Amino acid sequence: MAKRMISLLAVLLMLCTVPLVFEDSSAGESPAVPDALLVDFGNGHTEWKDIVAGSTLEAMISGTIGARAVFGDRSGERTILSVDGVSEVTVGTGVNRQTCYWRIYTWNTVEWEFLTTDVTERYTSGFIALGYYPSDVVTPVSNPDYREVWTSYRGDSSSSGVSTSKGPEAVATPLEWTNTYPGAVDASILYADGMIYHTVAGKYGAVGMDALARINCLDPVNRELLWSVTYSNSGNTEITTPVIVGNLIIVTSGNWHMYAFDRFTGDAVAELAPSGEDGDICKGSKLTSYIPRKTDPSVSGDRIHLEGGITNTVYDSGALYFGTSDGLVRCFSIDREKGFKEIWNYAPDSSVRGCFYYYPPVICDFDGTKYLLIGNYGGGIICLNAINGSKVWERTVTDTQSHKVGQVASITVCSGGRALVCYSGGEMSSAGGGIALVDITDGSEVWKQDIRCGRPVVYGDRFYCYISALSDQKIRDSTTNQDVDLVSGYYGLWVNDGSMLWSRPTDALSIGGTVYSDGKVYSMDYSPGTEGTNGGNVWCIDADTGSVVWRCKVSPYNGNAYSMNCPTVVDGKVLVGNDYGAIYVISETSGNERVGTENIEYESQGLAHPSWIITMVIVAIVLALAVMAYRR
Repeated sequence: MAKRMISLLAVLLMLCTVPLVFEDSSAGESPAVPDALLVDFGNGHTEWKDIVAGSTLEAMISGTIGARAVFGDRSGERTILSVDGVSEVTVGTGVNRQTCYWRIYTWNTVEWEFLTTDVTERYTSGFIALGYYPSDVVTPVSNPDYREVWTSYRGDSSSSGVSTSKGPEAVATPLEWTNTYPGAVDASILYADGMIYHTVAGKYGAVGMDALARINCLDPVNRELLWSVTYSNSGNTEITTPVIVGNLIIVTSGNWHMYAFDRFTGDAVAELAPSGEDGDICKGSKLTSYIPRKTDPSVSGDRIHLEGGITNTVYDSGALYFGTSDGLVRCFSIDREKGFKEIWNYAPDSSVRGCFYYYPPVICDFDGTKYLLIGNYGGGIICLNAINGSKVWERTVTDTQSHKVGQVASITVCSGGRALVCYSGGEMSSAGGGIALVDITDGSEVWKQDIRCGRPVVYGDRFYCYISALSDQKIRDSTTNQDVDLVSGYYGLWVNDGSMLWSRPTDALSIGGTVYSDGKVYSMDYSPGTEGTNGGNVWCIDADTGSVVWRCKVSPYNGNAYSMNCPTVVDGKVLVGNDYGAIYVISETSGNERVGTENIEYESQGLAHPSWIITMVIVAIVLALAVMAYRR
């Protein structure tokens, strides 16, 4: 009996050690992440806040973001009426109109799920998202595991080029990762769920598969291609950037088609095609038709840009906005079940109508109105009410000598209901034209200069851009209030008057545009690396001083490695591409140091966690010993 008691005491002692084994096996894990609230404005702008606890959703939201959220009654339910003034809106007036308002989502450790719109429901714990979307099935892209995202050309529906993330403080070499393909990577690179999305233009002059454009999804952790889908052989260079909408990625093409793919699998969901054409990928109810107007006199004579197809597309207030190279502005909805549906379209007056090519519409809010601005290859700029497609104003742009310009190349929104308009003679570069600051409410000009720049980025009261200078040009130095020589290079300038804060001279041309992130400005050379110091470089410049933080030459390259790429700055990385057919991942991690894993984990391992396995083995041994001790 005494021996049996001793054995049982030994077994009990071993049982007491089990929790210690479990605790020790978890000691190396990361500390728990505090619950947080995501505010997703549905246009590329997202914000995370640590949650301030409350007994109801309303109490939690109020404690976390304060008076920014306004609550009230909708159809007998207490709900979120607005956040930062963004409130319920119905886009369009016809049968395909749709309403967008704030919805509440909960994180189930794997994905966002629609929770409710009723803020009186109890809140206990967990990650919550406020999403401004038209449907419960459209869920936020940013999530607790991968908060940093870049979902459209230059980041958002206003193509601001402002990243809330951070880039690398220094660059490790060899680069973290480079991936190459037949063809060219001319479009900007998107980033979501830790995955990279980008298009590859079909290789010029090739036949077969190499001639087809494709959309790729990459896993940069394991450096592998997750999926790839071919979608076009338009005969044009595919330079438009996709846009991510929830779990979909929308791709536009020079063949006048638009495609919706599941961004996790690459499966085709829907297709938009010109009337009378079959779908390349989708048939039946998944295929929607629209009517191009290529023969209209105001655009039919532009044989260069008429076949450009669809521009970059932006997503705002639950709708897709884009231009087509027949000079029309279009607004469509997208739904997994219903596909693409036209909400409205607008044809500008023939005096200002021209082909839209590549550059997207810009969406912005000012003084209670949601504006859409877009420029064309007729030298025209069109401003519409984005909600119903009605004209606010439209006009042709002239230079400082009152000559009509050939192209409105870019529009960048500034504070106070203003926008910077870059124009040129029609080239796809900063080699001609100038820049003007206009009032978005009526199109009037605040100032205009013969500063030939391309796609600036605005942050606060400054803007940053590359300037291509001619001889004998001058610019006002804001520090000395004197005119100084204008030289080619990067500049920091004041929005209010266009005067210079700083300059960083370089003979390396850049046309892709600049991006702002965490006090730094990023850009990429247009010329290939074969041009020596004047090509193939990605720049990181201090936004306050103009000093070069770092400059990185991307490799591999050849004499055709030109780049129209606007850098993507996200999650401590800079992502770029070029005509070599490569994408480059630039970070503080050397490619030699990268260690891949078998797969990216998107959910908890649960009982497969090593600590649980060890615990269960020990419990089994202890129970066996207990049985043996009892039988003796």
